[in-house]
Amino acid sequence: MRITVIGQVPPLRGGIAQHGGYLTGALARDHEVTVLSWSSHYPRALYRRAQIDVDAVPHPTARFLLRWWDPTSWWHAGRIARESDAVVLVWATPFYALSYRVVLALAGAVPTVVVAHNSLPHEPLPLQRWLTRGVFSRCDALITHASTVTRELDELLGGRVPITTIPMPAHLAVEPRPLPPVGPDGLHLLFFGFIRPYKGLDVALDALAALRRQGEHHHLTVVGEPWSADEPWARRVADRGLTDQVDLRLGYAADEEVSRLLADHHAVVLPYRSATQSGIAPVALAAGRPVIATRVGGIADVVHDGENGTLAAPGDPASLADAIRRCAADLPRLAASASTIATTWDDVAAAVVKATGIDRA
Repeated sequence: MRITVIGQVPPLRGGIAQHGGYLTGALARDHEVTVLSWSSHYPRALYRRAQIDVDAVPHPTARFLLRWWDPTSWWHAGRIARESDAVVLVWATPFYALSYRVVLALAGAVPTVVVAHNSLPHEPLPLQRWLTRGVFSRCDALITHASTVTRELDELLGGRVPITTIPMPAHLAVEPRPLPPVGPDGLHLLFFGFIRPYKGLDVALDALAALRRQGEHHHLTVVGEPWSADEPWARRVADRGLTDQVDLRLGYAADEEVSRLLADHHAVVLPYRSATQSGIAPVALAAGRPVIATRVGGIADVVHDGENGTLAAPGDPASLADAIRRCAADLPRLAASASTIATTWDDVAAAVVKATGIDRA
């Protein structure tokens, strides 16, 4: 099949671009894949951080021709897509709705599958439901990585578009490493990725402060870029009396750094207030690290309480503190179960191809 994939791939930054790189690589093992990506995918008013990871290896076959402000680039992408057997749209936000509508109109009757990372965005946009419905209702099938996203999209679309749910594999190349020894400072916990309000870093700080008052000490390393440059994280740490327990490394973490960080820590903490799914959870599990998380979105699809991690109620520092305590008490067994991830990128690629409805026989 000739497949045109439209979405983010490296050296664009973030988990969605990493996902795109692995997905297109898996598709290209059996098909002729054209990758159309973005040279400019957000206005600076919405995305004030660097959009390119200067340390990333660029996708070998991608054409970075799309620009959010340039309808001629959307027209060009649509004309290329028209010559394909199938189109795959990678969806993260309704901000892309207008450009994708143009692409779909020009692609005509070519079967189209959407890989939907979110049903609706984490930071609301005007007309988000209408924009999302306007694109998805014109597609032949959807792929999601979380049961909650599937349910939300099924409700949004009135059950009119078939949806396949498949767990997300790790989007970074990591391998299980032996756990480091647990010292007198307790567990070494890792929070990494973009620091956004819905990810609940402040809840994790409150949980550590509560444990400290009870005589339990654990160390937290925070590696990531704040969504807003003026967020006073150092002051928040100091106000809770956690300066000696929290290591703030506020900056973007390159892929190779993540592997080293996981090897140096005992568990990953995901104290999200809300979520669709998390790309970080499968990466942590693939590295043999249990995940301490909240029961939100699709996280409970991959993090099973008492098996490969521990779960807490969202927005509840006391519940998260208990989850940290339970992880510390059962760390070796939880870590031993963490690396058992069955889904591969070839599985995801096969689901995408099946969803096109094209008979390959």
